[in-house]
Amino acid sequence: FWPGEFHGLYSPWGHRELDTTERLSHFLKSLLEINETRWLMQGMGSLAFVLNFFLIDAYAGALFNFTNLIRGLIFSKEDRKVWKLVLVIVMYTACFVFSSFLVWGNWFMIFIAALPYITLVIMSVLMWQGNGKHIRYFQVSLMSPAWIVHNIFNFSLGGILCEAFNMISTVISLIRYGKDGFENKEKTMS
Repeated sequence: FWPGEFHGLYSPWGHRELDTTERLSHFLKSLLEINETRWLMQGMGSLAFVLNFFLIDAYAGALFNFTNLIRGLIFSKEDRKVWKLVLVIVMYTACFVFSSFLVWGNWFMIFIAALPYITLVIMSVLMWQGNGKHIRYFQVSLMSPAWIVHNIFNFSLGGILCEAFNMISTVISLIRYGKDGFENKEKTMS
């Protein structure tokens, strides 16, 4: 190659690279379109955060992430039965009470654990109702910021980055689909 030579989209090297990238992206997309694979990936991520929070002695975060996994399984069938919502709220409450006993006397950390607890209960109600717009607005305005505060005080860099990416992704979906567009897109897809 000559200095300054451009090997862009129309060169044989750029074209070959694009083909490989395209094939890889189609493969990954087809994997994520399969519901079981999506649940598996989400479950593995939740379990990784359970381990992360357990190892840094952030027991509330570990228990909440494990309960998030169970909540996903319970809410996977969208039949909106009240007992499912009550069960999820009871599980989060039990996690909060148990983790509070584990750090008893450290009122600041109990307060820090209360932030995600409260937002998880509210998010569970919103998920049970199934309103995607409310879920996204709540995610950006309260849920992710509460987790970011929790993660900052527990020194979880992975948790901070994860919530920052969640917020960015949610803002992009709100911009892309508009205020009401996401629900319209969901209806046409089902």
